[in-house]
Amino acid sequence: MKFPPFQRPATLLLCLSRHISTTTTCLSPPKQPPPPRPPPFQSTAMDLTSPPPEEEPPSYIAAARAHGIPLRQSAPIKPGPSPLQLPILNHLRTKRVILASASPRRLAMLKQLGLPNIEVWPSNSPEDLDKKTHSPEEYVSATARAKCHAVYEAVLAAQAKPDASPEHSEDPAVVIAADTIIATRAGQILEKPRSEKDHVKMLTHLRDGRYHRVLTGVCVMAPKSDASHPGYEIRGHVEDTRVFFAGEEDGLPDDVIEGYVKTREGADKAGGYALQGVGGMVLVERVEGSVDNVIGLPVRKCLQLCERVVFRQGEEGEGEEEEGDD
Repeated sequence: MKFPPFQRPATLLLCLSRHISTTTTCLSPPKQPPPPRPPPFQSTAMDLTSPPPEEEPPSYIAAARAHGIPLRQSAPIKPGPSPLQLPILNHLRTKRVILASASPRRLAMLKQLGLPNIEVWPSNSPEDLDKKTHSPEEYVSATARAKCHAVYEAVLAAQAKPDASPEHSEDPAVVIAADTIIATRAGQILEKPRSEKDHVKMLTHLRDGRYHRVLTGVCVMAPKSDASHPGYEIRGHVEDTRVFFAGEEDGLPDDVIEGYVKTREGADKAGGYALQGVGGMVLVERVEGSVDNVIGLPVRKCLQLCERVVFRQGEEGEGEEEEGDD
């Protein structure tokens, strides 16, 4: 038996390399063409005149709306408290309510009760009573009464004009006036500070006196239902509250008073401070009595006076001032 002659190593290696190259080519995947290059960036001016296109809501929101399924909000808006339901407030909500004061605090307090249609008629009555011949109670009561009379007459005069607007042709349901003063322990009457120097002096005096009284005179008028003389019902009241200031050793040194005066918060307020603001935090230690009286209007007493002049005309009220014939 004959065998083929032995081949050379070089010839054998050449045959093996050709065989491996052919097998690898058959097994490897075909080459993919390179991805196309993106087009060059083109800068275009933004059209700011046309509104942005409205985006359609997602499909699941549209489907939920179509089937009447309520959608849950991430931060639902809670409704505010319902208005206070009292007979006098329900009556006044549909009537003309005149506030004879330019005080934004008194206006805000009445609106918080749910009286949206309050007309502000600031009084031009001069506050020129002699403080030396009137006690603090007499002074604040007479001042509030004078304001109420002046504004009531101004409202009726405007109502009688031929060119009066329709909203001014209706009689006012009530006219509310108030005046607030500060009375020191010695009985001295303090009102608004006249200058920055007077402001510092006033607050220093209140601190050194330890406590003072805040008196607010409230006066309410309403037309008489039977038009009997004098044609109106009027009631008044003076609310008295004690306010205690902190002492110099308790965190109220002179530099704190001077810093508070520079805030100008109490420049337009009787006594030179605001209980509902920074003054209540840095000046006041405690309050004995009505807090809203210190802010500018004893609300509960004001509502009682409104009930008297509207619903119970002619009745005598204990602790209330009544005026007879003018």
